[in-house]
Amino acid sequence: MAALKFEAKIVTTANPDGEFLVVGFADQEAGAEVYLVLQRGLDFDEQDVAHGMDTYHVEWCGQEHSRYGGISKFSLQSNHADIRFAPDAVQAFGGMDALTIFFQLTASKHLELRQTLEHIFEGTGCLVVADA
Repeated sequence: MAALKFEAKIVTTANPDGEFLVVGFADQEAGAEVYLVLQRGLDFDEQDVAHGMDTYHVEWCGQEHSRYGGISKFSLQSNHADIRFAPDAVQAFGGMDALTIFFQLTASKHLELRQTLEHIFEGTGCLVVADA
């Protein structure tokens, strides 16, 4: 098991075409080598539900380390996020069981991040917001 840390120079939130929400943390703007992307569709059909795709999706530094669900706790702080991965997800993320992402955001960007994460993790109970 491994606990990793990195500084996100880029933190982005998006709602492309109004179909899904995205939050991205990356070590650099272009050609990111270290990144975490969370996304969640806004509408799910019967097939999504049947295949367990009616939740958020996590990608860590490439599609080979991705899956639906798998976060047991996402703790959002003022200048970092502490993420704990569920035991059944550790292998999917290359043996990583915890991740800390450091960042510097304005108050308005932090609020935008929090609101987007609230939607992404809606119904999961894994989001904890500190300094709220």
